[in-house]
Amino acid sequence: MDIARLIDSSFNEAVKALTMGTSPRSLARARERAFIKTLIAHLQREFAAEDIRVFAASQRGNSAEFGTNHLLYDIAVCRAEAGETAERKSEDFLYIAEALWQIEVDFSREWQSALQAINRLNCGAAADKLLIASCLSASQTRFLNTLRAPARASPGNLYLALVPHPADWDDAEGAPQVWRMAEDAWTETT
Repeated sequence: MDIARLIDSSFNEAVKALTMGTSPRSLARARERAFIKTLIAHLQREFAAEDIRVFAASQRGNSAEFGTNHLLYDIAVCRAEAGETAERKSEDFLYIAEALWQIEVDFSREWQSALQAINRLNCGAAADKLLIASCLSASQTRFLNTLRAPARASPGNLYLALVPHPADWDDAEGAPQVWRMAEDAWTETT
């Protein structure tokens, strides 16, 4: 999966979406929801297989079979398998067989929130993990260096997408950037 393309197209669609808010804060929150909704739609298209499910708080359709629409992360992409009860009259059920992607979205402007999100991702078993965070007005290099040690500790592949904060979308000049932790350093993906 091309993470940079996925983030870029989700961002571009969300920027164009009609969002409204009664205050700057509510407008930023509406834009964040539009971005997440768009990202989920792209993930569903990317993983359009019967045995793959996308779980998120705003996502519907999984509750009937799994008892929930939301798992431990903002967004989780999982492979499901079928099982059968050992009862006299057996019933079929679905269960999560493998976590493919764990995604945390944190549009806070504080490095501590990004660190907490990486800590949650580090606890997971997915081979691929993604943190979507805001581009900070402070030094991007310092932000990346701050997150380097916890990102190195992550089992699996950890990606970091830096997206303009939703409050800045009217003035945002830069496109999202996607980084991958590789060999103890952040490497920008293209």
